[in-house]
Amino acid sequence: MQDHQTVLQPTTDLGDLPDTLAWRLQCPVCAAPEIEQGRPDESAGGDHTAVTVHPDRDAYSSPLGTRGGHVEIRLWCAAGHDFQLVIANHKGAEYVGIIH
Repeated sequence: MQDHQTVLQPTTDLGDLPDTLAWRLQCPVCAAPEIEQGRPDESAGGDHTAVTVHPDRDAYSSPLGTRGGHVEIRLWCAAGHDFQLVIANHKGAEYVGIIH
């Protein structure tokens, strides 16, 4: 996996919005900046099936190992590496992780 500075790149290409903090995600394996939602082997679906919301069932079901609800976004890069962006929350703590 690439280091954190390679995976998340600060970006200002979203316009000049006040109080905006944003990064462009790159592949955690090869640092390719071209990222698509879904998986390269999915014949149907794409963007609208790439995001899954897992409700808070008070269980340790998050890929990050956290307890509670989480959102999983399936992604892949131009070189074909697949990975997930996971956003999890439990008892006031918010986590963001990349799973490969």
